[in-house]
Parts: sequence; C-alpha cells; structure tokens
Amino acid sequence: MRKGIFKKLSVATAVVCIMGILTSCSGSSKEKAAEPQVFTENITGNQDGYDYELWKDNGDTTFNVDGKGGTFSCEWSNINNALFRRGKKYDCTLTYQELGNISIDYGVDYQPDGNSYMCVYGWTREPLIEYYIIESWGSWRPPGAPFALGTVTVDGATYDIYKTTRYEQPSIDGTQTFDQYWSVRQLKPQAEGTKLEGTISISKHFDAWKKCGLELGKMYEIALTIEGYQSQGKATVYKNDLKVGGTYSEADDIEVTVDEKAIEKLGNTDTSAPTAAGFFEIGFEEGTQGWIPRGGSMVSVDEENAAEGKQSLFVSGRTDYWNGATILLSADTYKPGEAYKFSAKVMQNSGKDATMKLTMQYENDGEKYDEIALLPAKSGEWITLENPAYVIPDGAENLQLYVESTDSLTDFYVDEVVAAEKEAG
Repeated sequence: MRKGIFKKLSVATAVVCIMGILTSCSGSSKEKAAEPQVFTENITGNQDGYDYELWKDNGDTTFNVDGKGGTFSCEWSNINNALFRRGKKYDCTLTYQELGNISIDYGVDYQPDGNSYMCVYGWTREPLIEYYIIESWGSWRPPGAPFALGTVTVDGATYDIYKTTRYEQPSIDGTQTFDQYWSVRQLKPQAEGTKLEGTISISKHFDAWKKCGLELGKMYEIALTIEGYQSQGKATVYKNDLKVGGTYSEADDIEVTVDEKAIEKLGNTDTSAPTAAGFFEIGFEEGTQGWIPRGGSMVSVDEENAAEGKQSLFVSGRTDYWNGATILLSADTYKPGEAYKFSAKVMQNSGKDATMKLTMQYENDGEKYDEIALLPAKSGEWITLENPAYVIPDGAENLQLYVESTDSLTDFYVDEVVAAEKEAG
C-alpha cells in the first residue's frame, strides 16, 4: 500500500459486522443464485458460501464473481486504489484460534502492470488490526518499513514480518489510529508463465506474528485479495479454496526467528495518535512535537544538526521516495479554498544533490497529493521550502503536511516549520 493508502470498506459492510449479522464459515447472508455476476462499482455480497467485495476510490474496474466456490477474475486501469477480494466475513466474536485451522489453496493468473499485491487480507477487532500476507506483488515490495521484526518459514517459503502504524485513517470503525501486521515473502513464488499456485497456511502466520509480540483480535475478515494502486492489470483467481475448521493447535512445523533488537527499537517509537495541529512554528526544541513517520521512515530529535536553536527532526530509514515525516492539520483551522503560508527548512547529507519537496496530502474521493514547494538541495546545506499563499484544494479533508525527497532515499533533517495565515499583500 504505497503512501499509506488505505482501502475504505463500505459503510454497509462495517454496519453488517457491527450488528453481528454475518457469521463464521457458513455465512448467514441470503445467497444469490449460483450464476456468474459482473460488477464495475463498489459492491459487497455473498455467493456459494463465499463473501465478496470490490472497493475502489475511482477509476475503471471489472469484478467477475463466479457462481461456485471462491473464484473470481478482475481487471483495473486508471485507478488510484482498488481491491478485489473473496473469502469470509465474520461477526467479530471469535479469535483465529477459536475458528480452528485456517489455510487457502490458491491458483492465480496474476498480471499486474505497476504497484499491486496478491495476498491474504483482513481485519480484526479488539484490537483493531489490518493485516496482510503478501504472496506476490507488482513493481513495489511492501510495506516500506525500515526493518523486519523477524521471519517465518512456512509452506516452503520465508516471509519477513513487519508492523506498521496508520495514523487517523479510515478503518472498519471509522477514522482511527491502528496497527498493520504483515508477512511478506522474501522472494516471489515461481510461476508457470503468469500463473501462481500454492498454499498459504494463514493461522501459522498468525502464530508467527504472536511470537513477535503481534497479537490479533477477533476475526472480521479473511479473504484472498488482488489489490492495485495507481496501476493497471488483471488477474484470474481460478482456485481459492479457503479451509477453516478443526481443532486449533499452535504450529510446530514452522521456523520462526525473532529480532529482539528490532522489537525493542519499535517499542521505543511513539505510535500514539497525534493531535491535529492548528497554526504553528516548530523548531523541535521540545521533541518531535506532533510530527510522525510517513511510510517506512522513522523520526527522532537530532541534537547535532539544526538550522536554528539546538535541535532538528531527523528522518531516517526511508525505503521509498514518498517516505518522510508528516503532521496532521486541524480542519478547524485549515479551510478548503483558502490560502495559508507553509515553510520548512531542510538539509540532506547524501553527498549528492537531491530534490526536496513539501507536500499536502488530503482526501477527496480517495487520497490526493498536492505540491506546496519543491527545490533542489545540495548536500550539507539548509534550504527553505516555502509557499506564502498555498490554497487548500476544494473539498479537501483529512489534511497532512509532509516532507519527502522525490529522487533520493537519503536521510534528512527538518527544522523551523511554519504553518500560518497567508502573508498580507
């Protein structure tokens, strides 16, 4: 999920789970006739014992739900973000251990062009967790975190285990701060042409996460999923055999390594939800002051480099250009259609020139990104990214101000950030 993109589940789906209408394995939604169905817009439903869902924020999608079993095909283009998934939705009363042993035998003709995942995807409540088991991907290997917490070897492959945090983003329970758990194959599975086949032992991944201190809650969803982000492609899921049941016992046929130092490092990172900021002048003399990591980066206070004063914000561990540092902006202060002054002093020490950028992220029928200021930066020199009269886009919600580098993975420093009313004149 590049740029922290989140897939908004439909309101109807969330309400169904909250009301406890959907049940485990068998599902209690009234099933439709066992005949293929084609959808091009957001939809949820149940057919032949399998729940299905298409969610997109915009663009062109086709979702073909087969009449029997969990199979489907999909195609996407001109999209920002789209998910096609088929599996089981639950009433959030049972843990994965209480459901039994969980696995999927899959067969997928997977043809992404750009950023995409082929994965197992879902949610839990108590705690609210979004999770991924990434089996294959397109042009970008997720999740962009700076380090893994461990590995699990299962079903003949080794996966890296990650934890990331989403700050004040849409979820099955509205806008929340929540964690994401990940298993990501170190190597893509071998394919016969574009066809991938294999088994994902889902509950064994969950067991491995638990050994790394990642506890899931009560199950909301387990689904084989094709996701596309700002890309195009197609996929045919010709086998999706989800098996849930039997008596659960903790896996004893997997190999798990736990990186205790990485877990300690992650534990020392403040992942509490920040308060959306009004007007400010921040020099980081009192800590990170509401600034949080964006993507796979980490943020900390640096006492050796500062444009003014004694401290700055150090942004490190970036694994993609859009990774950086961000701060949430208050809707009570910043109004769509009105102009404001934004500026930040930035320095990078990569040894080469790098392009630095101040960007506004916002929501308006999906996540959007708007340039505030862009400048080349020589190594070791402070520059000022500034726009004295930046206009918030019409209809923009959930604003975030962030700093990134558009052509370098360099660490960088941020200092003397200003967000204020537009300068007069």
